[in-house]
Amino acid sequence: MIVFQDDPDAIFLAIVDEALAHTREVHLVRYQERYRPTRAERRELEAAYRDLFPELVPLFTRRELVRVIDRLRRASRDERRRYALTDYHWLVLYSCLQLYCDLHNDGATGEQVGPYEIERIDVGALVDRFFFDTDFLLGTTLLSAEEAAPGRLGVTRQASKIAARLRPEAKDLRMRAVVSTGENEGSGASARRVPASGYVGPYPLREREAGGEEDE
Repeated sequence: MIVFQDDPDAIFLAIVDEALAHTREVHLVRYQERYRPTRAERRELEAAYRDLFPELVPLFTRRELVRVIDRLRRASRDERRRYALTDYHWLVLYSCLQLYCDLHNDGATGEQVGPYEIERIDVGALVDRFFFDTDFLLGTTLLSAEEAAPGRLGVTRQASKIAARLRPEAKDLRMRAVVSTGENEGSGASARRVPASGYVGPYPLREREAGGEEDE
């Protein structure tokens, strides 16, 4: 499982899996594994990638992005280990969630998300709850701030490299396995009972819907 700021519930994990799978299969690969796309089809794939993910194009080729998404899906489904991501991973996950949730809310993907039927997904609320920060989005603002106060911002090396539009090295894409202490990594606000399947309405759930009673 991926270590998020707040412990994820099953609904959020379903959204993550669908977002990664949708991005991979619909927008980056499209064709079955044994099919060899024509040159024109490959050009179309590359053009679609540039149009949909301009923030990722300087950092990854389309095929490299597919491999990163595959690793994220494996990590998110691994129930035995917990993985800490780097800012390159967080940027990819953010981009996939943003695209998928926008399409979902526009009705382009239907309401079914894994075993759940979800009306609208508030992607901003997801990022606020589950992401540790969004330093990977700061771009030139981060570069200017680092120039004004070198070494004093407390951002990761990967966030600075993303701001400078530098491609990741192998160590920048290395997920770190973390030891579970048996306690929640985050605040635990989302580690509440949720239905195993079926209709859940909009997401994130309100406190009464998710936990059955209001917080004291």
